[in-house]
Amino acid sequence: MHNRLRLLRLLTGVLYFGPLLAGLMGQGWAMVPVFLGVFLLWSVLVHPQMWPQSAGDVARQEAMVALASLVATQALLVVVLFAMGRGIGGVLALKPVLPVYMPAALSFLAVSLAQLIRTGPAGPAQAGFTLPPAENNVARPVDGGAEAMLAHLMTLGDDVAEEVVQQHLSAIASYVDPVVIRRHLSDAVAGRRASRVAAKALIVHATDPAISDLLAGTEYPGQAFVAAGRDADLLTLFARRCMMVLEDEPDLASDCPDVTALLHVAGETSDAVARIALNRLAGLLEQRKPV
Repeated sequence: MHNRLRLLRLLTGVLYFGPLLAGLMGQGWAMVPVFLGVFLLWSVLVHPQMWPQSAGDVARQEAMVALASLVATQALLVVVLFAMGRGIGGVLALKPVLPVYMPAALSFLAVSLAQLIRTGPAGPAQAGFTLPPAENNVARPVDGGAEAMLAHLMTLGDDVAEEVVQQHLSAIASYVDPVVIRRHLSDAVAGRRASRVAAKALIVHATDPAISDLLAGTEYPGQAFVAAGRDADLLTLFARRCMMVLEDEPDLASDCPDVTALLHVAGETSDAVARIALNRLAGLLEQRKPV
């Protein structure tokens, strides 16, 4: 999954390079609507949760405002990239001689490859997880599908192994945006029927290196620490996985819990393993503090 997310970020760069190259080549502003269409197609395929899911959604005023804002944002992005290309070309007296279709083709290729990466050739079953019959259409990673798939995970019991949780979350991530998964896990943890497996799933998801990197700046690992509560096993799981994330991505320290909070919980727990793990994490975070 980590490699897939990295490829998506690379393809995002290719998508953006299209209008930049068009501006660099001196193509006319008439190409802007073409790139806007490609960018909107990218948004529909890669971030479907940002779009209305039914005719009823379209009828709601707030949905239309959000949709108009999304289209305006994409249009502004295209214009800025196009203008940057023209500006760079003018300053450097650079005007590449390439086929006129090349810039738009690059952006469209990025969209096609991104859809292929998201759906993949593996079919509806991965890592021992089978999609519910109503959700076998992998091109529709909507909230309802996320809820159904995560509901299956919640039935596995509070003592489900970390590896099993990771396998299920990785399979779900092939169909559902990480932000949607986070929202549903957060709701499950905060619900009246909050279960230990929900907290464990949120911890595993928040401390997945690919996810924590993708959602950097949202303090997701800090939320996972709160979800662990005072459960010694969950605290140990969180501390161990959070340290692994920090080893790979030191810059994510700002998303992690406050050192004082970690030491406070470590001092309160009677479990020696959890106490040692939390103290080690606190020490690692102290080292990562900016000078």
